[in-house]
Amino acid sequence: MRILVTRSEQTQITFSLAAIVMASLLSSCASSPTFPRTVYEDPTILVRLDSPLFQEEVSSSPAGHIPELTAADLAELLRSVRIQPESSFVSYWIMRNAPQPELAFPNDDAALLAPHLQRALAKARSNETVVFFLLKTRADGIPLVTTGGLLIHGDQLVVLLAHAGRPTTTQRKIETARGAPLHPLGELDFHFVPGPHQTTPAKKDLPKSITMTSAPALSVNYRAWLAGLLPPGRGTTPSQTEQEIPAAMIEEKLRRLKTLHEQGLITDDEYLQKRQDLLKHF
Repeated sequence: MRILVTRSEQTQITFSLAAIVMASLLSSCASSPTFPRTVYEDPTILVRLDSPLFQEEVSSSPAGHIPELTAADLAELLRSVRIQPESSFVSYWIMRNAPQPELAFPNDDAALLAPHLQRALAKARSNETVVFFLLKTRADGIPLVTTGGLLIHGDQLVVLLAHAGRPTTTQRKIETARGAPLHPLGELDFHFVPGPHQTTPAKKDLPKSITMTSAPALSVNYRAWLAGLLPPGRGTTPSQTEQEIPAAMIEEKLRRLKTLHEQGLITDDEYLQKRQDLLKHF
């Protein structure tokens, strides 16, 4: 039996098939990046550069945005990022257990990621996002996953965080988080707590390349942040180094500086010099 199809029906079928194909393409674009460039990878760490599927012509050479931001600086900046777990009804109203801000990159997480992230930022083109995956194991053997991304937007370093030490008990979820570091596995259970020179930007203020992710974002004015920690002569002006700094902030910077020194990320001379510069503000 032959089925006759009119020209108008053929046109309608063609448009319907095209719509299905386009919807499929857009869906895959939203769920995973299409053009990844791996910068570093081992069983527990992945750092790569992701480009959007539909993109305008860009230079193939690195953007070279932040030559003044060293791996040690980036590690210290990551240690300044704080989050607060979301409180459940039972935890807050019945147990009266209000969550407190905590480090987004605790222990040695920042030191492990920083060298690879700094190298990726130096290689990044103007339309690329640095994404990362970190797998740690808790004392009881439960895997913990931390994933997110970094990119430069004007004078801001945008930090994206999809998972912050999230317990992940199945290999399938671990591989999913590794493949799509900017997409949370479930509902977000934390929010950023901005510190000095940090803000939580609105979606409209973020680059179009990352607007499809539901991972929260934190913008850091990294040059202003660096100015409070660096000694004179390294990317700072007299007005930046001579300004008054609150005592509490100086104490926090001294603690961070000591941690950097203990972990071998700065030399003895650098530690003593930066410590002396900070103590001048008391």
